[in-house]
Amino acid sequence: MGGTEAMKKEGPRILIVDDIDMNVEILNNIISQEGYITMCALSVREAFELMAETMPALILSDLSMPEIDGLEFCRMLKENPATRDIPFVFISVLNTSEEKKQAFQAGAVDFIPKPFDAVEVIMRVSNHLSSYRLKQQMSEHNRMMHKLIESQQEQIEREQKNVLLAISKIIQRRNPHEGNHLKNVGYNCGLLAQGLQLLSAYEDEINDEFVETIETAAKIHDIGAFILSGDPVFHTGNPMERSGEYMERCGETASEVLEDICAGERPGRFLSMAITIATGHHARWDGSGYPAWKGKEIPLEVRIASLANDFDHLTAGRDDGVQRPVEESIEIINEKEGIWYDPDLVKVFNKIWRQMRRD
Repeated sequence: MGGTEAMKKEGPRILIVDDIDMNVEILNNIISQEGYITMCALSVREAFELMAETMPALILSDLSMPEIDGLEFCRMLKENPATRDIPFVFISVLNTSEEKKQAFQAGAVDFIPKPFDAVEVIMRVSNHLSSYRLKQQMSEHNRMMHKLIESQQEQIEREQKNVLLAISKIIQRRNPHEGNHLKNVGYNCGLLAQGLQLLSAYEDEINDEFVETIETAAKIHDIGAFILSGDPVFHTGNPMERSGEYMERCGETASEVLEDICAGERPGRFLSMAITIATGHHARWDGSGYPAWKGKEIPLEVRIASLANDFDHLTAGRDDGVQRPVEESIEIINEKEGIWYDPDLVKVFNKIWRQMRRD
């Protein structure tokens, strides 16, 4: 199986670890003649120094060595994500089944008995290197596939986000008054989410991605009402007190329209949140709204959108024509704390309402 100089330069590196010089020399001669590059160490500490510079594709290690023995060496490598996949083969006389059991439990894939038989050594080395290469190729393939899927999902996310923004613009052109409302609610939802993010209870639930998503998704929270705007039931007074039938029709209409955008694809984060908000932003903390969600079972994005939506309705008098002073609107929101609105959210609202958009 004589190897060429090119093979020696490019071949896989094999680490040999044994505290007996003669064993290292014998294995080095057998393996290097086959075109493999060897890395030789007389102790585990020396082996780690070599591995810090160059990572081997296979490790051949003695079992009994001073200071750190082969079993401990193997366990240390298997606990490290950077080295756990490197095949570990013991080069030792394993006389008992208990010794063999300990070797395999430590993470070894094989053992080469002493005294060494050149043919057996090469065959075992070749087999384990082939398995390692195949495993590496499969890992790389999986990484590439995962990256491709992520790229495709990101493209779907961008496309769905653009569709939502386009719908928002259509509504704004058809009805500039309503368009301002949608922009206000989207902006204010992002502001409220950022405020909640500062509370320890929400630091794992809200991140920058959540803030970006709710700012877009909330801009079409009223798409159901927009579609039903020609229906007489639409004009029923204060939107904060509309009938359950009306809210149910709006929610169902919004869900049907937005789900059609998927065209059979799984909704991304923007569209998924838009559906949730459009369907449920009439829910109330005490369960009296629609859907009849209650308390923390109401999705966080819905709780945020509900308060932002009502605040804008109150300050602008968008449907009942009563444009209330901001102080009165704030008072109404606070009166409904724990009844219509999440108490945590109201506390954040009280701190940041001056920064909230209203026009």
